[in-house]
Amino acid sequence: MVAAVLLPHTGHSVQLDALDPARDWELKALRFKGRHAISAADLRRAMVTKPRTSFAVWRAYPAFDPIAFRTDMERLRQLYRNHGYYHAEITYDLELPAKGNALTAVVYIEEGPPVVVDSVEVTLAGEPLPPAEERRLREHVPIARGAVFTDQLYTRGETYLRSYYREHAYARVAVTRQARVDVDRNVADVSYHVDSGLPYVFGTVRITGTQDVQPEIVRREVAFREGQPFRESLVERTRTNLLELNLFRTLRIDEEPTEDQVVDLHIEVTEAPPRDIRLGVGYDTEEGPRGLAGWRHYNFEGGARQLGFTARISQIRRSLAADFLQPHFPTPESRVRLLVAQQQEDEDTYFLNQSRGNPRLEWRPTTQVSAFAFYRFDYDQLSQVPLAVKRALPGAAPSTAFLSGFGIGVDWNTTDDLLDPSRGFILSGTMEPVGTIFGGDINFVRMVGQGQVFQPLWLGLMLAARLRLGAADPLGSTQEIPLYERFYAGGVNSVRGYARRRVGPLVDDDPIGGRTLVETSFELRHPITEKLSGAVFVDGGQVSLDTFDFPFDDLQYGVGFGALYKTPVGPFRVYLGFPTAPPPGDAHWQLQLSVGQVF
Repeated sequence: MVAAVLLPHTGHSVQLDALDPARDWELKALRFKGRHAISAADLRRAMVTKPRTSFAVWRAYPAFDPIAFRTDMERLRQLYRNHGYYHAEITYDLELPAKGNALTAVVYIEEGPPVVVDSVEVTLAGEPLPPAEERRLREHVPIARGAVFTDQLYTRGETYLRSYYREHAYARVAVTRQARVDVDRNVADVSYHVDSGLPYVFGTVRITGTQDVQPEIVRREVAFREGQPFRESLVERTRTNLLELNLFRTLRIDEEPTEDQVVDLHIEVTEAPPRDIRLGVGYDTEEGPRGLAGWRHYNFEGGARQLGFTARISQIRRSLAADFLQPHFPTPESRVRLLVAQQQEDEDTYFLNQSRGNPRLEWRPTTQVSAFAFYRFDYDQLSQVPLAVKRALPGAAPSTAFLSGFGIGVDWNTTDDLLDPSRGFILSGTMEPVGTIFGGDINFVRMVGQGQVFQPLWLGLMLAARLRLGAADPLGSTQEIPLYERFYAGGVNSVRGYARRRVGPLVDDDPIGGRTLVETSFELRHPITEKLSGAVFVDGGQVSLDTFDFPFDDLQYGVGFGALYKTPVGPFRVYLGFPTAPPPGDAHWQLQLSVGQVF
């Protein structure tokens, strides 16, 4: 009793039973000591007891619940068992302040040796696989001998086996698993038993829940044909197709296997309002404040046609655009999009008024790959071009020009999140010939290719890397690529540390761009809290005045660090960058803010 009264005033450490229950305790900090196998962020996520976010110093300390904290200790023990550490010992101290009620909880972890996989056995029953397929199946089971035995790997083994068979027509495959863990020897013997059942084919599709949306709209998004061998990926492709229509609030697909080896499907939907209005504001250090207003109808005149209008405004760009989308035309696997836009660009080197029309044919052979072909016609009015720039680039600043041409492109995206990817890659490329042969005033060809990689590393680190190459070549009687079609580098979405378009050739301190572009970026990110991450980066880039002259040996670099905070529209980014060779008169550092990924 005396200890319970005196210790809060002397700054000592206590256990839960010694806390004075009459006081309203708060949590000042939560610390972990001795952990190696599991990150502090993962430990915090497993706990109900959470400290105040480190940067939110204006917030009050959260209340400390002794009952929840006691349960958290068992949660941590279970977390370590799930990661293969069956001998982990979790203890704690509660460091009490000399004054006030804000305590610090220190969790001590002795992880001990992990349990490793000693053997993996997979037995197959039912329909036999061809020998090559069976060998491939066994080679790719995620859990292997010598690996730390974790619940995640153990479960992934079962999921992999079930998914493999369901992708090969075995809709009713049954997979059972067993693990014998010997904690004295720190080994685990893992076994899976697979009963494939019989191969199935797709049957009929029943649709319920439609009201204003025609059932035919749902039916044509089905990615399989009746009588086709069952494949789980085709069911998921159907789900993706329907969700991308933006016509349904909820969607459910139930499989209904029959006794004659047929899988009928029941698709149940709940319709969403077909129209939406979007308003948004943003900011970055290049364009300043940004505003957006949009209206879209996702079932315009029926048939899941889309019609939308969008207005955008910033210090550099203003635009008003209308776009129309006709799905499943001219073939069931393709769609046509028509974009009409009026826009302005107010750059340091020029002011551009542009009227654009852009019909586009899109084809998506898989969920990860999309290809497109387009026709482009622009009427461009260029003004406010400095005389020195006109002299340096004869023919690059026509006061008016009509551009007409075709283009093709492809995108391959395997990332796990479109707004904030953490793994996977993106490859994209476009080629666009423009010329008098299509009725325009200027002849050139423009090509751009880009690759991006997002790769988790060790200790919570993630690598994000990018390489972008571009080349443009004037053709025929055209002397030079127009200023607004040239490549530029530098800025928050290019080479950080430099101001917008300040990498590359300058004339009287005005950027004039180039015919060839190289940009590359490497960024290491590490989580600080669930939503906040820190980053360090190295960017490089350069533009060349010559065609296909990729200046890898003359790159200008920017280095720095920053922070990313997750939001519903992508990460809010703050970067402090330092250019290695800034142009004369430019700052030797740049603070750059934006919303969305750099790459």
